[in-house]
Amino acid sequence: MNRFHFSRKYSILASVTLVLASYSACSGEKDEPSILEIRDLLDSGHLTESVQKAKDKALITGKMDQVHYLRGWIHYLRKEDPSAEKEYKLCLKENKNSIDCLRGLAQIEKHKQNYEKAETRYKQALVIAQATKDQEYSSMLLTDLGNLSLSQDEREEALDWYTKSIQVKPEGSAYYGLGFVHLLNRDKFASIQSLKKGLGTEYRDLIIKAETYYLLAKLQNDFEKNPQAASESAKKAFELFPAMEKYSKSWEQYSKLSSSK
Repeated sequence: MNRFHFSRKYSILASVTLVLASYSACSGEKDEPSILEIRDLLDSGHLTESVQKAKDKALITGKMDQVHYLRGWIHYLRKEDPSAEKEYKLCLKENKNSIDCLRGLAQIEKHKQNYEKAETRYKQALVIAQATKDQEYSSMLLTDLGNLSLSQDEREEALDWYTKSIQVKPEGSAYYGLGFVHLLNRDKFASIQSLKKGLGTEYRDLIIKAETYYLLAKLQNDFEKNPQAASESAKKAFELFPAMEKYSKSWEQYSKLSSSK
């Protein structure tokens, strides 16, 4: 199964959007759109190469599914969901088993808050991933379903999906989801444990890893009363993405608190 480098980020970065929105709601902080801008910058850099590969494949096979997927992705980056949806559907006419296009449609349905349709699309893609024994895609889609449940405040369902994702392949984004649900449930100890476990695994996307360090730093300072550990975690988030102002501010804040003790 062919994959594009940036396709891995698609559901994961949507997860960041979801989790940041939820965190803003419970903490009173304003959601920063810059995380989405970073997503676009990361992904758009791979488009030229991927478009050429898709065109080359289309010339050989006569199949335009990957071309339609890329066109849909470009529309998605431009926040042109109707055009993206049209391209994804054309993609599926060419290749009904395109996991990327099924996931793309699921994301659009989630944007519309058509949660049942989004769940159906995710599960269609998951069946294909499981049939081909693709652990990478399977774990991502299970995490997607966890994020979808969380967007509806179905916390137990979200925990179940994240746990299933980890059972298929331990990866940081699912642990991040677990940690966030535990935080919403006011179990800060379990939240910290999940975040730390996630940091012991690989991450498909460094933004999620940075967000893990950022959230962990907040818990280490506010719950564990350990500004030194919080400063170290915030520093790691900043090192991953220096352009994120909230990372630099948290590192500065916790460093000051640590030095004052």
